[in-house]
Amino acid sequence: MKKDKKPSSNVSSETQSMMKTFDEGIMMFIDICQELCVMGAIGFSEICKLTFRYFPLSAVLYYLIFAITNFYVLRLAHLTSLFSIEPKIFTLSILKWTLKFPIYYHHFVILGFLLVSVCILLGMKLRFTRSKFIKIFTTSGLTNGVGDTPKLVYTKRLDNYRTQLDFDANGIGISEFEDKKERIESMFGMEIESIIVGKRPGRVLVTFNKRSMPTSVTYDEVSEEKVLPSDSFYVGQSSEGVITQRIADLPHMLVAGTTGSGKSIFFKQCLLGLLESTKHLQVYIIDLKGGLEAIDFKDAPNVKIVKRVTDAVEVLQLVEKEMMNRFTYLEEKNHKEIVPSRDKKDRIIVAVDEASVLYKNRNRYDDDYKQGLEARKLADSISKLSRAAAIHLILATQKLDKDVIPTSVSENITGRMAFRSTSLQGSLVVLGNKDSTELPQIAGRGIWSVGNKKTIVQSPYIKDSEIKNVCKRIANEFKANERSIFEPLISNVKHEQNEVKEQAVQSLTNVSFKNDKEKQSNTDNSKGH
Repeated sequence: MKKDKKPSSNVSSETQSMMKTFDEGIMMFIDICQELCVMGAIGFSEICKLTFRYFPLSAVLYYLIFAITNFYVLRLAHLTSLFSIEPKIFTLSILKWTLKFPIYYHHFVILGFLLVSVCILLGMKLRFTRSKFIKIFTTSGLTNGVGDTPKLVYTKRLDNYRTQLDFDANGIGISEFEDKKERIESMFGMEIESIIVGKRPGRVLVTFNKRSMPTSVTYDEVSEEKVLPSDSFYVGQSSEGVITQRIADLPHMLVAGTTGSGKSIFFKQCLLGLLESTKHLQVYIIDLKGGLEAIDFKDAPNVKIVKRVTDAVEVLQLVEKEMMNRFTYLEEKNHKEIVPSRDKKDRIIVAVDEASVLYKNRNRYDDDYKQGLEARKLADSISKLSRAAAIHLILATQKLDKDVIPTSVSENITGRMAFRSTSLQGSLVVLGNKDSTELPQIAGRGIWSVGNKKTIVQSPYIKDSEIKNVCKRIANEFKANERSIFEPLISNVKHEQNEVKEQAVQSLTNVSFKNDKEKQSNTDNSKGH
């Protein structure tokens, strides 16, 4: 009895093993089908999004696909292809049987096959990409309270180097993205150009750039890559390419950074760019370090260099007076702003190198105490009102806090170039955040800020000899009447008047001395007689 039961138990175990294998195969098949359905749904959803986003292009593409497949089906090329691929499976009898159905059935089957294939392939790609991002964000520690990571919504290619990814933040704030920026860059192998809030709530836009930031770039290199527009200067090389800025759109600028960060070179190349690109321009450089930094510009006839606090205050007073005169002119002409070519009035740049020396709070017993107060008051007036008058301030400083640059002046400065800062306070005053303290110790590497947009740039380096050569060329253009200014330099008017007075006094003194000498000679002669 026991021997008879033994074979039946063996059969039972083998049957159970086969059934288990069969069940596992069925479950695997179901899982694969489910996965294909999910990927197909993801791909179909993406195709719908792309269709609505690029509707004209999509309509043309769909029409071409329809026309080509229709041409293919009408000539029964699909049946011929199937027979040539596998004649044993797709026999002539089977192919003849398919011809019982209307030809448009064949067409719809082919279109459906293409659609399902594309949806599944696209879904597989998106699924793989999303899985990759989940792994990257999990490794980077960018997760919310329940362990979820940001979800990729769509990818937008901006150009050959830049790609913008739109993420559903999934409850993760933009500050957390910024804190994990370096980790994300290392995981993706690309630099992050910007992290901004998307147009829709809960969205974060991260822009990646394959092109790495250069550690140095020259003025000639940026000039070759991009021609300088009129009334503009070079900001520098960014991951987006060369950035230029039109001075009228700022209208004032602040340049800040520690010694050796590239602040002075940026200040000078900025002025040189404006001199080259602006037809009718007057530049007043206030350099209170003895004029040593501004000496390279001395050959340009439309540049005035000021070396003393007293002279600087006089220049600012004259600029303010010119500003008021222009307001009167605008009111009379019923214009809103000065257009140099139309109004025959030059654009005016007042550039202050090391503005902390001019605007700092001085001790009451300081010799320049009154001049310092006057300078702060004039800077406040010019920064608030001068935009319409085509008058612009460019302030450069190493030390920056609310006691150096008046708050009222700082609030009216839109353009800011922040090089590396050693103090958190300095970075907060310039940019409103700590970003400039985190810049690498690379000369010329800075953050260009206009409004809410901030861009990391490598500012162009230029030699002093190049500045001198350009200024000499500008001087020759003035001599050849190829370049001109509508009015004489406003600071020169006063100095010329003083020189005339001094010459008149000197000539009167000489005449008086000569007459006295003749009288003395006549007296001596009469005594001798």
